[in-house]
Amino acid sequence: LEYGEIGEANAMSRQMKAMSGAFLDDNGDNNDDGDNDFDLFDSSDFGKGSRDGDDDDEMDEDAIADAAFHARQQLIKEELDQRTGRLWTDEWIIPEEEWLANKTWDDIEEWKPQLATRKSLESVKVFEGGVPTLQQLSQLDLPPPLADHPGHGSPKQYANSRKKKIRSRLKMAIQLLIHDDLQKIIKMESWSDKQEAVDALFEVIEERVREKEPVLGKLPDFGAMVENELEQVLRMVQGRMRGAASKVVDASDDAKEDTDNTDGEKVTANKDNTDDVLNVVNEETAVPVFMDVANVKNAPNSAFLAKSNDAGIPNLVYPLNVHHRDGVGRMVEEWELAANKETRRIMMRDATKAIASKIVDAAHCCDGAVSDSEKGAARILVTGKRGVGKTAALAGIVASARVSGHIVVYLPDGDRLRRQGFYIEPCNHRKGLYNLPMIAQEFCEQLLTSHGDDINTMTASEETMKEFLKDDQIKKVLSKANDNKEESDVEVPLTLDKLLNVGSESCSLSSGCYLSVISTLMNQTEKPFTIVADEFNCYYDHGHYFHMDYDEDVKKAIPLNKISIFKPFMDAMGLYPAIAGNDVNTDDAVDSSQAIMKWGSIVVATSESKAVRRTFTKSLTESANALAESETPVSVVDVGRFSNVEVQHILYNFEITGIGRLRFDRGNTTLNPEEVEYLRMVSGGTGQHLMDACMIP
Repeated sequence: LEYGEIGEANAMSRQMKAMSGAFLDDNGDNNDDGDNDFDLFDSSDFGKGSRDGDDDDEMDEDAIADAAFHARQQLIKEELDQRTGRLWTDEWIIPEEEWLANKTWDDIEEWKPQLATRKSLESVKVFEGGVPTLQQLSQLDLPPPLADHPGHGSPKQYANSRKKKIRSRLKMAIQLLIHDDLQKIIKMESWSDKQEAVDALFEVIEERVREKEPVLGKLPDFGAMVENELEQVLRMVQGRMRGAASKVVDASDDAKEDTDNTDGEKVTANKDNTDDVLNVVNEETAVPVFMDVANVKNAPNSAFLAKSNDAGIPNLVYPLNVHHRDGVGRMVEEWELAANKETRRIMMRDATKAIASKIVDAAHCCDGAVSDSEKGAARILVTGKRGVGKTAALAGIVASARVSGHIVVYLPDGDRLRRQGFYIEPCNHRKGLYNLPMIAQEFCEQLLTSHGDDINTMTASEETMKEFLKDDQIKKVLSKANDNKEESDVEVPLTLDKLLNVGSESCSLSSGCYLSVISTLMNQTEKPFTIVADEFNCYYDHGHYFHMDYDEDVKKAIPLNKISIFKPFMDAMGLYPAIAGNDVNTDDAVDSSQAIMKWGSIVVATSESKAVRRTFTKSLTESANALAESETPVSVVDVGRFSNVEVQHILYNFEITGIGRLRFDRGNTTLNPEEVEYLRMVSGGTGQHLMDACMIP
């Protein structure tokens, strides 16, 4: 406002204030306080106009509407309060009575096996012998994994899986809807009557299924899918009827001789037979089976493998352990967090079964007496997303192979081996190769500890030792192995356990001793020999070992296939990815057909949790797929995400073993479908994420 307008406004306000004073009642206010004076500014009457009955009715209707609205809100609130599961309760809220309880650590309830629910105990299946052999593992009925997510690069595979589930669901719905109709059709004697009944069934089946499956009913080709599935169901019923009729004819003579059966029993038997014919959908679904590596009935002959270390990790999967610098996957973490220290379980999955099947089929290692011509070897690359259970699958194969009588070299920590070898030196006996003496010492000790009893009768020939050791080194090895006896009293050839013992004690001789043992095991057919290496893609990443003999400027890292202790394994796999930046090539490499073991297998797995270029890992998988049709094929086994039934059984096992919040849960999670579905959703079917989700409320 301008200055003059402000003045006018102030004058106007003074005039209005004076006028309002004229309307004050005798009491000095303008309220209707019973003095029968007209109050112009009575708040209860001002602006309402007339006070007739219609206005009162409108006010009553508004009040009724408001009351109904608040009643609906209260019903919704009560319904939400009754809901359970995620998003409806906040487990982090600590009630006041708990704050005032003054509980201490000693007051917390101790875990005991009786806290597990009966449902969990009855649902979890543990292999009867603890750990199956490779043959038994390859024959287990296990559920398939969850299909790959379309965002992981395989939308076609995911689409096929979804179509298969839809067909299975339609087939189940059709069987339930036509069960009574089929019973009537079966009882018909005339073929024409049966045909008319079937035609009528085709006319009404689409609407029936649409009512039962309204979501699937919106598919564009729903009608064709229903008719196709109905045709498949009818064909299966027809085939079963023919099979049942042939069984009746074959058993007719036996039925005539059985005079003790009553007519009622025969009617019941016929009814059961009809139900079996009509039940064309297999209602029994496969469930996961766990192996218990801490309670093995058919343990190997080695006394060491039958025990556990100080951390409670069974020696059957030795040297799997949490390294002091780097962890090995997160499978061991589950055992460390478990309250039940008497069991160490690994869930056997479809991928584990596939690995065992390929070893058994290629090596024929579980068929009893096998001729040398039938003995072979398998090469297997295990792939999968991070946290899906590749380390657990390899650990299960190691345990199963050792129970099957295999000599197993297990390298669970490839990332540590490629970076922390302490020091490297040129191999004087084999030009172009390099030794890691400290790592070789470690390998000698591990193989001697785990399989010393299995190799104490095998010997390394002098020709084999000369391939990896100089003459003066061989003399030192023989002297140390025979307690520094005179040269005339030295025993030749040496047994493998003595070679490993010398290698574990002498840093300068460790590489030659270890390679002599590995070469002997690779070329023998007395016992199957299996190599299992985790984090195998780390060997193809940029190296961490440098030496001026390889590069005068010490700028280029030495490829790991030029390091002597890794060379036999990498040559046996024969994978040489063609990608820029990868230094692993075929120079000085031995052909895989000659480098592979005579009897056994080599199983390696990639890692998604280590610092390795994804292009290296992808190229490694492509290289393995390219060798699928070679003379000694490389099989690629992909470990998928956990399916719904696998997630449910993992949660059952967590409750039984006392892991995380399921330790004192008493079934609040495993018996709550909403909670199970929430955990499956947040984990994405990944084992690591599922365990993390079970750690907190």
